[in-house]
Amino acid sequence: MENKNETEIRLTTIASIVYPARNLNQGIDTWASLLGKDPTWQNEDFASFNIENMDISLSRLPWVDYPLIFWKVEDIEKAHSYFITNGAKAMVEIADGSLVEIGKGKAVEGNNHNPDTGVVDMPGARLAVLKAADGNLFALTQEVPFDWSENNE
Repeated sequence: MENKNETEIRLTTIASIVYPARNLNQGIDTWASLLGKDPTWQNEDFASFNIENMDISLSRLPWVDYPLIFWKVEDIEKAHSYFITNGAKAMVEIADGSLVEIGKGKAVEGNNHNPDTGVVDMPGARLAVLKAADGNLFALTQEVPFDWSENNE
């Protein structure tokens, strides 16, 4: 990869792997059995199991039909910019829940989505999905402060 930025950013730590789940309850049962524990967190579209500082997650949303790896970064804006400058394409979620390259579909509207970059602000994290030059998708996640005790009702 040609390095067009002075400061290199390397992906070194996996934060989570998100698996598609067409039947979320069946997926939860399967992974609870495989991992020997119940989900750490779940809602109607998503479940997450924390294992050794990494999350194994299930998503009912149809983003992709294969697992998506989220890499930890300290500064998502800086990392996002670095990878775009070095050939990656930013992805956005469109109305049907799938992902497309920015400019190839109308991004989902919402106050937590940046349609220009694809960065999404969620409770406790900022997320972005990119397409590498080889066509594979990868995702970035930056932890942000969030008081789960006040928002777990």
